[in-house]
Amino acid sequence: MRVGIGYDIHPLAPGRKLILGGIEIPHTKGLDGHSDADVLTHAVCDALLGAMGEGDLGAHFPASDPRYKHVSSLKLLEAVMSLVTRKGCRVVNVDAVINAQAPRLGPHLSAMK
Repeated sequence: MRVGIGYDIHPLAPGRKLILGGIEIPHTKGLDGHSDADVLTHAVCDALLGAMGEGDLGAHFPASDPRYKHVSSLKLLEAVMSLVTRKGCRVVNVDAVINAQAPRLGPHLSAMK
């Protein structure tokens, strides 16, 4: 069994959508980044890549590549899961923690799964 730990952080910025786990969360600010800046999905991708010894998210999807400008992080997760399958690995469990003062995420958690 292999275990990976993922981590991601982006600043909040006005005029951006707040996307977590592929779900748009109503809020006055969103996360700023090259892609949709979905820190939850990025951290999951990073953990999966780490567990396989495949580097980090930035190595596979560099911010300097215009193909990933505003891309849905769920597309990145699909690509990572394709690599998981190609390498003969499988995901047994994912546990993630989101640290945020606001907004309240409880009403959105089931949609993120």
